[in-house]
Amino acid sequence: MKILTWNIERPKAENQFILDKLAEYNAEIVILTETNSIIKLGKEYSFVATESLINGYDGIQYKTGENRTTIWTKYKIGIQQETYDSFTSVCAQIETPNGLLNVYGTIIGVFGGIGERFKSDLENQILDFENLSAESSICIVGDFNVTFSGRVYPSHDARNKLNLVFEKLELINLTSEIENNVDHIVLSKSFMENRKVKIETWNLDKKLSDHIGVCLTLE
Repeated sequence: MKILTWNIERPKAENQFILDKLAEYNAEIVILTETNSIIKLGKEYSFVATESLINGYDGIQYKTGENRTTIWTKYKIGIQQETYDSFTSVCAQIETPNGLLNVYGTIIGVFGGIGERFKSDLENQILDFENLSAESSICIVGDFNVTFSGRVYPSHDARNKLNLVFEKLELINLTSEIENNVDHIVLSKSFMENRKVKIETWNLDKKLSDHIGVCLTLE
């Protein structure tokens, strides 16, 4: 099973280079952030997405079709779970070969890791994590605007708060050792039991978007 996440920096038109890279990894679960409805992964995928954005929402000049987070999957989607902010976070219960998995795709802080908006997103999404992890295994994935190794961003406090809730909920941040990276994949330990993990990255030169892409393989 492959789980992939990538912030694709608000594409204004279909980008074949991005589509080709996604096809290369051929992941069963794909979470795209800062995305757009013009990005379509193919007939083998179904999806759930955050609400479409209108120009001026949150004071941002959005273009037609933009949304913040989309979950694409080759597996069957069951129920869509409620989240703190339906414009920023989306959660779907997915029927995987390894059991039910609540996939929570998100951006923490739509203006980066600064200001009151980041603090509010962080605190309220932590409540989402706690509520949703009580039901089944969970995968929290997307643009956290927090690094866990390398340069500290945005703060030790933000990093520590997430690490504490991951420990409390018996989750593991599988991307924490990628230096200076804010895009992460966090999984319930029970879902990973007796499985090997491989992490791959691309777009290190930031030419296709301003974030690297990350793909996790569970073998």
